Amino acid sequence: MNTFTLEILTPEKPFFTGECVSMTMPASDGMIGIMANHTPLTAAVTDGMITFTSADGEVRMCAVSRGMVNVGARRVRVLCESAVSPDEIDVEAERLKMQEAEIEMRKRKSYEDYMVSQLAFAKAFNRLKVKQYSAMKTNM
Repeated sequence: MNTFTLEILTPEKPFFTGECVSMTMPASDGMIGIMANHTPLTAAVTDGMITFTSADGEVRMCAVSRGMVNVGARRVRVLCESAVSPDEIDVEAERLKMQEAEIEMRKRKSYEDYMVSQLAFAKAFNRLKVKQYSAMKTNM
């Protein structure tokens, strides 16, 4: 089975580094599936869920925030603002962040403030979605 090295990196710490068989990830123009020997590619990563299968067959997932991905024949490097495993997601804290961001968006401040609030809302919503999907997968 062909594998590639996957690196998921954030400004705070590396989230994952290891050998993988396949992965899917959110990009600006839709979901991208990657396997070993993929055509070289550079793309924008959007808020969403990365799912990858490690060399030992374990399927893992994480919630990611926007960034970039660079794909080579033997290595995929994802640079993103944040990457969080479903275990690390606190549902109540994320709901509170969504509510606070929604309140800020309704205040109709400057365009920049609105966009910051919108990004915070999207990040919290994405994390809740990944947590829910993960819980659903483990209950099957």
